[in-house]
Amino acid sequence: MTADEYKAALQSILSAHAPGTLERLNAIKHSLPQKARQVKVGVHPGQSEEGFFDIAVHLEGPDLYVLNKTIASHRFLFEVKCVDGQMQPDVPMFDPDEVAFSVNDVIVDTCIEWVESLWQQLGGVGLPAVIFGDEGYGTTDSKPLLP
Repeated sequence: MTADEYKAALQSILSAHAPGTLERLNAIKHSLPQKARQVKVGVHPGQSEEGFFDIAVHLEGPDLYVLNKTIASHRFLFEVKCVDGQMQPDVPMFDPDEVAFSVNDVIVDTCIEWVESLWQQLGGVGLPAVIFGDEGYGTTDSKPLLP
């Protein structure tokens, strides 16, 4: 599989999960604590570059634990897990020694585009917001999102 083929497959999977993700984003928007100062959306790829990743919302402000607890049930926008030997959702997996591209860079870049699109549909959350790829993955360090 090439990087372009992987990106296309990932875009298709993410698109199928857009309605539920928009619901979670909307729930976060309506439950933001007053002390929250910024929203950060992190794309967190697995270190082994096998294809595992999640996308999580992190609130910034005083007492991070309390802030993030208020959105705990909604903060994971997308998660890739192995449940009973099956990938949930069924994303392509890789042997990192047999791939000619950075799986994690493709994950981060594709997820950033997807979240930006959803964020636009949502109309922002009313706070400064940014999206980033964890551990420096992706071709961009971070991007601002609509407030």
